Amino acid sequence: MTPELAAAARNRVAGDSATRVAADAVQACEQLSQHLARLIGEIGTRTLLARSATLTSVRFPWLASAIPKTASADSPWGALRVAIELRDPGTAREAFVDLLTTFIDLLGRLIGDPLVGQLLRELWPELFPSPAKGTP
Repeated sequence: MTPELAAAARNRVAGDSATRVAADAVQACEQLSQHLARLIGEIGTRTLLARSATLTSVRFPWLASAIPKTASADSPWGALRVAIELRDPGTAREAFVDLLTTFIDLLGRLIGDPLVGQLLRELWPELFPSPAKGTP
């Protein structure tokens, strides 16, 4: 995980209460899911998020059950919101940072880091500004 990616993820969920962090985290997951659906599909996005939750659960065990491992007609975000709201804001934020950065790392392995960077800049240009010209 790059420090820049972790900082951007932290800025995405900068609330001072677990409820605010949960709302920001769910909103970020919904936006990411919708944006990536055109490329890897909704089921692909949910599968990567579920895998990310499993990997992140080594540090935050309660995340293991926060995102359903099988796709369903229901949104998986309700369970994630409840799981995050039950934590203190610092733990909630760090768990989301780990979850999002793990998701982005997995996605990079699947489609390549340059494409992931482009997708993140499209979705959240304020968090992921375009690289300066001449920068790889």
